[in-house]
Amino acid sequence: MNKYVFASTFTVLFLFCHTASFGQSKKLVRQAKKLSNPKEQITIFTKAIELDNENLDAYFYRGLARYELENYWGSILDFTKILFTKPDADTFYNRGNAKFALGDFKGAYDDYIMSIEYNRDFFQAYYNLGITQFNLGKYRQALRSFNFLIKHFPNDVNTNIQMGLTLAELKQNPLAIYFLNKSITLEPNSDTYHNRGVAYLNMKAYKQAAEDFKTAISLDKTNDSAYFYLGLSQLFARDYKAATKSFEDTLTFNSVDHETLIALAVANYHSKNYDKAKLCFKKAKNILAAENEFYKYKNDISLFADASWSIDEGYIFESYVERLNAL
Repeated sequence: MNKYVFASTFTVLFLFCHTASFGQSKKLVRQAKKLSNPKEQITIFTKAIELDNENLDAYFYRGLARYELENYWGSILDFTKILFTKPDADTFYNRGNAKFALGDFKGAYDDYIMSIEYNRDFFQAYYNLGITQFNLGKYRQALRSFNFLIKHFPNDVNTNIQMGLTLAELKQNPLAIYFLNKSITLEPNSDTYHNRGVAYLNMKAYKQAAEDFKTAISLDKTNDSAYFYLGLSQLFARDYKAATKSFEDTLTFNSVDHETLIALAVANYHSKNYDKAKLCFKKAKNILAAENEFYKYKNDISLFADASWSIDEGYIFESYVERLNAL
């Protein structure tokens, strides 16, 4: 065999093997998409990528499977590989979802913006963008996102809820209640009553808030969040006995919920049940200390700084810490 013939044969064999690998990679992707188990899907998508490192479909669907398994960093890596090569709306959107799940709202915001840049009619991206803007405290921007959606989907329950909650943050209370009322009219369920209750709570309309949370509980007795917020409504209304019962009910869902334990400590303190207040406060501190490796460098105020519930315009029950510590 002369050199020319050998070289030609080698080239043909190389192209044949490459084409065969490429075809097998695509076949594996089709096979994996039919499966319902994300772990099994990931195994097959990975094999497809090993056969063809440029099979972007394999990266995309492996990213979705990793997201389903809450492997958000792995999901982000897969979507980023695609975006370096061939950016598109769906991939930016899904990478944004993974970032949102990690609490990276700024990163999610950027990705949802890019998703919309590639597809101006990507309504779900507008919705998730609005949620992200809300979490970033960009309420006016969030309002624009939800207002855009409400024009296209006036009877979408979730959009009406988010419109209402956003307007409540902007202190446009009558308009906020209008949209939250509409969401209840569309779907009178535990979630819609719960969300209106949250808005009433933020407005300091504690009686109305409590009524909504009670209705939410009557419609779904597993709605642990409704028990917690019912307790807050009662606590702020100075009905300490009722608040104590609501927080105790909340703890039946999760006995190590430090935020509920903190609230229960405060309710018991006001009821002059000092032993119970001391016990709840100590338990909350122990839970937080176990989760925080730098606890020994923190005082009690900073230890509780990440608690979501607050008293008196966002100050995290600082006025109670000294009294509870002194018990």
